[in-house]
Amino acid sequence: MNKELEKQINIIFGLDLEIEPYDKKTGLPRYLTSGRRIFIAKSSDVDFYVVKIHEPKDSRVLSKEIGEYESALGGNVAFWFESLNKNYRNSYVKHHIPFVMIPTQIFLPFLGIIFTKKFTNTNGVARTKLSYHAQMLLIKLLYLPRIKYSKADIAQRLQLNPVYVTRATKELLDMGLISEYKEGRSVFVERENSSEELFDSAKQLFVSPISKVIYVKKNKRLQEYPIASDYALSEISMINPSDVPVYAWWKKDALVNDVKIIDEPSWNDSDDMVKLELWDYDPKKLSEGKTVDIVSLYCSLMNNNNPRIQKEMEDILEDFEWQL
Repeated sequence: MNKELEKQINIIFGLDLEIEPYDKKTGLPRYLTSGRRIFIAKSSDVDFYVVKIHEPKDSRVLSKEIGEYESALGGNVAFWFESLNKNYRNSYVKHHIPFVMIPTQIFLPFLGIIFTKKFTNTNGVARTKLSYHAQMLLIKLLYLPRIKYSKADIAQRLQLNPVYVTRATKELLDMGLISEYKEGRSVFVERENSSEELFDSAKQLFVSPISKVIYVKKNKRLQEYPIASDYALSEISMINPSDVPVYAWWKKDALVNDVKIIDEPSWNDSDDMVKLELWDYDPKKLSEGKTVDIVSLYCSLMNNNNPRIQKEMEDILEDFEWQL
């Protein structure tokens, strides 16, 4: 059945997802695992989790549960139902609870939104979120002067395979976020607006770069990586730093395998551990200081419910020296 879900999502969103059972230990309470199945949906652009439950529940209950799932799994989560009536559907959409019921209903706000013609009698239009490579490229353009850049130049600046750059620029071009020009054998891209205007146009399409969060024993090598989350925010605002330092790592960095993971951080001395955010793109490629870059920091904190953090982030973006 997960293959049918995989097929439908891939068709709708133009992805190349693989969905498979997720059998690793999660630390979730029994009531969130008993009688339920957890799947992981993976592609080169996005990872998220799907929790299959037998019957719909009140949106207030699911809203609380999804927070527990996302905290334990370290990624976006959607619920999978065998059946779902219109009242439940409308309630879940209203309260931003991602769900799927194939083949008629799909609501994945971190990818895009679609309700098929079979259910609504209208043609749904999905506007997807940015893929990680496209987001990384767009952020880089926000920091650069408004001139034309060849794809080869961008690939070199970001140390990315040219194939990924080509896919990312096509995605941004299709969304109307950049322009493209061909001169001889070279292809150039350019933003046509100020970086602040472009940021405002694109911020609803940004995704959190955080794939997973882990706690590890302190290690001197960690200081080679940019600090992140509210810990980074405390460096550039009046907010107080958290007790545990937070660093951002690319999830494919080999050093991730060399750290000592702490399974029960609440039982450990905060002075002996750090928090690691494993990112879907390399934060070091955009960072030019001791913290992650400003826009990526915004993306990593945009789902944080702390009003103080959101206010500080808004003030920083307002005062930021954007490129013209």
